Amino acid sequence: MPAYMLTFLRVEDVETHARDYLPEAHAILLKYGGKPLAVTEDFEVIEGALPTGRLILMEFPSKEAARKYYLGPEHRPYKDILDKTASCDLAIFEGTAVPG
Repeated sequence: MPAYMLTFLRVEDVETHARDYLPEAHAILLKYGGKPLAVTEDFEVIEGALPTGRLILMEFPSKEAARKYYLGPEHRPYKDILDKTASCDLAIFEGTAVPG
């Protein structure tokens, strides 16, 4: 069953984040079958409250693949860079296609 990772990312050190985190994280993402579906900072909250920042939606072949990407040993050194350059709120969830 496909799984999705929804992230609200707030980058504080754009240069270091872009140079030291993004290329490596993207390569690891691809290794686990991850695929970016949407990235935007232009979203409108109609009701309730959502975190601020860049909204990122990624698809994975399974929830386990998403967990291995983010929590696995390959990502760990880059997670340290992420933690130093940005803050985020992140959720992983399974989903199915809705007919129609």
